[in-house]
Amino acid sequence: RRAFDVLVVRGTRVLGLPGLAAGRALGKAVVLQPELNGEMSGEVYTWGTPLHVPAVRRVVEAAVAGRNFFLRDADAFVAMSRAIAAEFRRAGVGPERIALMPHGVDTARFRPASAPERRGSRTRLGLAEGAMVVTYTGRLLRGKGLETLIEAFGVVAAGEPRAHLMIVGSGEGQTLSIETALRESVRSRGLEGRVVFTGRVQAVEEYLWASDVFAFPSVFESLGISLVEAGACGVPAVGARTGGIVDVIEDGGSGLLFAPGDATGLAAALGSLLADPGRRERMGARAREIVRERFDLDDSVSRYAALFRELRG
Repeated sequence: RRAFDVLVVRGTRVLGLPGLAAGRALGKAVVLQPELNGEMSGEVYTWGTPLHVPAVRRVVEAAVAGRNFFLRDADAFVAMSRAIAAEFRRAGVGPERIALMPHGVDTARFRPASAPERRGSRTRLGLAEGAMVVTYTGRLLRGKGLETLIEAFGVVAAGEPRAHLMIVGSGEGQTLSIETALRESVRSRGLEGRVVFTGRVQAVEEYLWASDVFAFPSVFESLGISLVEAGACGVPAVGARTGGIVDVIEDGGSGLLFAPGDATGLAAALGSLLADPGRRERMGARAREIVRERFDLDDSVSRYAALFRELRG
């Protein structure tokens, strides 16, 4: 009990109330940090779909409001995005207790590849010369929008024979895994030769170095550290206009945004970037600038340290 001063509770859905109770019992300062947008508003419990049955909607809203009444007793609330900060305010949290602190990445590790590094990565990954590579990195779970990505890529692939999709990550061992369904979707669309599932990898940056465009179609995302890593590597991104994604992608500047779940819009955005290498280069450079300005790991660590010192008193 004496070994720490601050208890950080990651995720309010399950751990929020017990974490707060534990902190209070131990006499420690408590920081709440949602993992996903929609946790404080309750949208995450219905996957963003409006509840059209009034009685059910009232029950959910009452339960969330009751829970938030107790959660407001925490000492500080860390928001990884502006969307989550807004949720805190709507839940009745005073602005003086809200800290906007997005996660950062190591911009020395995640950096643009040199020409030899890019060629080497593409060779090691078995990519044909001239291949146009769209990449997703992250877990293969429900809510990540990957069904939409595969549908959209099918449209892109039909019009661009050089297009390939790398899905970097796994859903193995995860309750919300949809990896099996995604693989079946690829097979049913006849895309086996154009889509690669890599499984879990260690050197994520090597896959980003081989990429032309990064796709991030997630429906619920507090920030999207994979998206930040891609930006640090100078890869322009196409992302869903939701949650913390809009804090990372400057629409028309460092990438393009589309409506969540809109496969047609995603396909159009991917196709437009694949067709314009000059635009990709400009957007990639801007993406790197944004990450260095807002999402540098050292800056993120400094902000957390300052918050903990303040709470310790």
